[in-house]
Amino acid sequence: MKKVLLVFFVLFVSLVVAVCSHATDSFNDYETHYQLGNEYNKRGMIDDAIMEYKKAIELNMNNPKVYNNLGVAYSKRRMFDEEIFSYKKAIELDNKYMDAYFNLGIAYGAKGLIDDEINTYKKLIEIDPNNIDALYNLGNSYREKEMYDESISTYKKLIEIDRNYADAYFNLGVSYGRKGLLDNEILQYKKVLVLNPDNAEAHFNLAIAYGEKNMFQEQVDEYKKAITLNPKYLKAYKNLESVFRDKGMIEEANKELSKHNDLVKH
Repeated sequence: MKKVLLVFFVLFVSLVVAVCSHATDSFNDYETHYQLGNEYNKRGMIDDAIMEYKKAIELNMNNPKVYNNLGVAYSKRRMFDEEIFSYKKAIELDNKYMDAYFNLGIAYGAKGLIDDEINTYKKLIEIDPNNIDALYNLGNSYREKEMYDESISTYKKLIEIDRNYADAYFNLGVSYGRKGLLDNEILQYKKVLVLNPDNAEAHFNLAIAYGEKNMFQEQVDEYKKAITLNPKYLKAYKNLESVFRDKGMIEEANKELSKHNDLVKH
C-alpha cells in the first residue's frame, strides 16, 4: 500500500458477507483482521482500521504489510510518530519493501525531518534506481533544503527515465531559477508547455522569469495566457497590475487591479 496513491486492498465478497452476519470479535485469524483493516481504511473508518491491524499483529507480528498499512492509517490521523514507527517496523521485517520506504519518506517530510526524508528516498532509489516517484520526491526534498545542484541532478535523472514527466521539468525550472540560471529556467517551462499547453502555472512562472530578464512584452503575454487558462488566477492579475504600474501604464494597471478585486469580493 503506497500512501500517496491511496491504494487499498478490497475484501472478497465472501468476507463482506461474513462481516454482515458476525461480530468482528468472532474472528480470530490474522488474514480476516488484516483484510478488515484494509476495508475500514478504504472506507475512511480509520480508528476501526487501526484496531483491526493491531489485532492482526497480535496474531502475526512478522508480516510487513500489516505494519505498512497501519502506518497509512496513522497518517490519516496525523499520528506521525506512530506512523514512522510502523513503516520502520515493516522495513525491519523486509528491507526491500519499497512502499514502506516511500511512505516513510513522506512521513519524515510531513514532520519536517528533511534529512531523514532525503536519506529514506536515497535508500529506496538504491533498491530501485528507476523509481520515478522516489526521484521526484527526492528532488523536491533537495530543493526544500536549498540543495539546488542536487535537486537539478535528481530531476535530470528522472527525466532520462521518463521524458514526459511534466512536473519534473517544472520543478527543474524552479531549481534553475533559484540559482539565477534564467535561460535554463525558461527552457524548462517551455518544455512543460509542449507537454501540457494548458498549464497556467508554467505560464505564470515563465512570466516571472521573463520579468527578471526585463523582457516586458513576453512577461505580459505569459501572464495573460495564465489568466486565459485560469480566469480566477489572482496572483496573475496582481503581478500583471504591478508590471503595468512599474511601466507607468496606470490605466492598464487599474484594469487588472479591478479584475483582481472583483474576484476577491466574490
